[in-house]
Amino acid sequence: MERAQEEFINRITADGTMEFSRSIIEGVEIKLCRNDPHIYKHHVHNELSLGYILEGSTELTLNDRTIRYQAGDGVLIPPLMTHRCAPNDIKHWSYIMFFIDPDYYGDVVRFHQARKLQSDEIEKLKGFIEQMLSEQNANVLETILIELLLAFAEIDNTDTTAEGTDEKIRTIHDYLIEHVREAVSLEELEQLSGLNKFSIIRNFKKIYVATPAAYHLQYRVAEAKRLLKEGVDVFDICEELKFYDQAHLIREFKKMYGVTPGSYLGQLND
Repeated sequence: MERAQEEFINRITADGTMEFSRSIIEGVEIKLCRNDPHIYKHHVHNELSLGYILEGSTELTLNDRTIRYQAGDGVLIPPLMTHRCAPNDIKHWSYIMFFIDPDYYGDVVRFHQARKLQSDEIEKLKGFIEQMLSEQNANVLETILIELLLAFAEIDNTDTTAEGTDEKIRTIHDYLIEHVREAVSLEELEQLSGLNKFSIIRNFKKIYVATPAAYHLQYRVAEAKRLLKEGVDVFDICEELKFYDQAHLIREFKKMYGVTPGSYLGQLND
């Protein structure tokens, strides 16, 4: 998170800066704010708000109670809850906030209480922020977001016991293996299985430990290793297995095997 925080501070250098932008995920907006002098009045958002304090501290009033937040704290505010943020020092104050349209998650997960996030939840949110600032793959980001919502929800209506669910998840697994050379979206998996994307991620992870996106990536890296042994050029492997570029393949290969593709080939030839 330190790198993401440094990039954020460098990006927003002028006092009184506020920036809104749309995520590559439909229904998600990002708010970046540093030292903004506008008056913090009581207000509501239509969206679910997930935030992380990067610098400074604030008194956050939620209906009839006030909670102190400082750098490193995370917050969840349900849609349409009245709140007011009062930074203690406007000259040392920055945060990042995500606004998630309730239509995105519908009745699958629900949020009624505003609260300070717990330590493990903060780590998950920080990981999402890091990915949001750099990740180009909407499918990967959406998977992380859904995991966040499942972890933070007060009510989770994803059906993990419905008859035939495990069989549908195994069908998804086989589909991922068969389509190792193609990009696979959550929408495709929804159409294939008849399950919603929240249920897909929760149940797939229950059986295969990883999410579908992570599993598919791992299998593509394993396939890249096999092709390397056969003498296929790294550039051709990137094209064939839909890696963004060679740097992406090298990064993921090293995560799995501890060495770069070049080092791996060198060791095989020693």
